Amino acid sequence: MEINWFIIGGISILAIALVVFLVKRNLKDEKELETFLNNEGEIENKEEDEVNNPT
Repeated sequence: MEINWFIIGGISILAIALVVFLVKRNLKDEKELETFLNNEGEIENKEEDEVNNPT
């Protein structure tokens, strides 16, 4: 039984590429979530101010 190293190498490269892609995507999503959560409090405070201080 002969092992086809080209197939194993190709699958290994694809697996490594997938892991790198997922790590980069996760870091990007984490930054977007952090920005959203930081800005969410400001939006709520503005809405509360409008209700308490109608002009």
